[in-house]
Amino acid sequence: MKIDQQQYDSVLSLATALTTAVENDNDKDYFYQYSQLEKLCEHARRAATAHPFLLESLGDFTLVDEEAIDIYQEALDLVEKLQLPEYCSSLQLAIAERYRELGDLEAALSYASEAQKNLTDASEQGLREDIMAFMQSLQD
Repeated sequence: MKIDQQQYDSVLSLATALTTAVENDNDKDYFYQYSQLEKLCEHARRAATAHPFLLESLGDFTLVDEEAIDIYQEALDLVEKLQLPEYCSSLQLAIAERYRELGDLEAALSYASEAQKNLTDASEQGLREDIMAFMQSLQD
């Protein structure tokens, strides 16, 4: 399932606005843009047009680690349902990063290892390098 172009463009626009709000230390704008991203994801869930990219983006901007993990897990479930394995490794790495933030290094390593195993092809060299760097940081 390919992501709907309109959804993709909306997420990209919201991600840019969220990043700008962070750079400008503008909490009010951040929370407004985040609520818009939440609404977009909720609409997609209800319309059965949700895509892992939408949920991964929401997770990326979620401030509470446990909530982000839940969103990423929902995206992983969607990866399996829609048979989109190309999203699996980036989601697992995102979960691993959140577990590291929570101090659960065992879970972080487990998810990072799974991310490494699930890389779908050599074109993901950047992601492969990110996973290796993350795993190395856990051993330091």
